[in-house]
Amino acid sequence: MTNKHMPLLWGAILWFGAALLLAARGVFVTRPNELPLVLALAFLVPILLFVLGLGVSSRWRALVVSVPPVFLIALNGWRFIGLGFLMAYAEGMLPGGFAWPAGLGDIAMAATAPWVVARVAADDGFRFGKTFLAWNLFGIADFVDAVLLGTLYLWPGFTAGTNTALMQRLPFALIPSFFVPLVAMAHFTLLAQRRSRSAAP
Repeated sequence: MTNKHMPLLWGAILWFGAALLLAARGVFVTRPNELPLVLALAFLVPILLFVLGLGVSSRWRALVVSVPPVFLIALNGWRFIGLGFLMAYAEGMLPGGFAWPAGLGDIAMAATAPWVVARVAADDGFRFGKTFLAWNLFGIADFVDAVLLGTLYLWPGFTAGTNTALMQRLPFALIPSFFVPLVAMAHFTLLAQRRSRSAAP
């Protein structure tokens, strides 16, 4: 990343600080019969604003799509946090119906990210092929699956056993409120770069 990308970096730092502060104050924690609306908004609003900006602001889009793709791909390395889901399940702190699909999906993305980085570094044209597209779509689908399951296991009356309340408290609360939206934005940016290349004369 270059100096022109510093506003993006500082924005991410401020966003992380806000998510950390809210989580530390217990803002994301709900009562047993409440819907996790605050955490849902913390996940959805940044993504919606980001995608909206790509669609309506040419300056924003130009800045975002200029971020090096290797950096965006490498962000998926943090998804080894999926191991934490499986360990929490083993300790009875997360339900298996959430931990296994979310954990294995994240681990798959993290494990393949170095290979994708190497392919793009060796041949930039790899970003515009079907394999790269499928990798991105799988990464987004894994997030959608994890968020839906995480919400379902917090839905009042859905389960009398272990739920996903752990995801509302630190440090896990930073995953849906910061890290998942951040990497989802990276995937959307990579797709926008593909589209910009296709639209170029």
